[in-house]
Amino acid sequence: MTILAAVDESTESSPVLSVANDLATAFDEELVVLHVVPTEEFEEHRESVSDTVDISGPSFDQEKDSASRFAKQVAESTLSDSDSATLSTAGRVGDPADEIVSAAETMDVRYLVIGGKRRSPTGKALFGDTTQTVLLNASVPVMTVMD
Repeated sequence: MTILAAVDESTESSPVLSVANDLATAFDEELVVLHVVPTEEFEEHRESVSDTVDISGPSFDQEKDSASRFAKQVAESTLSDSDSATLSTAGRVGDPADEIVSAAETMDVRYLVIGGKRRSPTGKALFGDTTQTVLLNASVPVMTVMD
């Protein structure tokens, strides 16, 4: 089984990785660090590259690879070499909540660790909340690390 840690560009990724690594160590499991690039960001990036250079923008697979490399950088900057012997990374493009839930379902996940922000009910209704969507739709235990 694995421990899946979902990270984004925020500075709150560090506590998420620390908790996920503690779980992976305690259960002697692989730690998988996942970064999801939202579809809108991918499209904007693709358009900006296409506008500035006379080539097509990055492909979907290139963006997934880039997301995986980002996850690796976050993991390497947060965890020491001795922290996690079995660490791997994954990248996806799409709706973050959907992609996190999908990754948890396709991998043999024991726990899913995500970050959360305190929002009012009105804020959640207006802007949506990835953490809430994951909590409601994940079929595996979810540990939320609040900022």
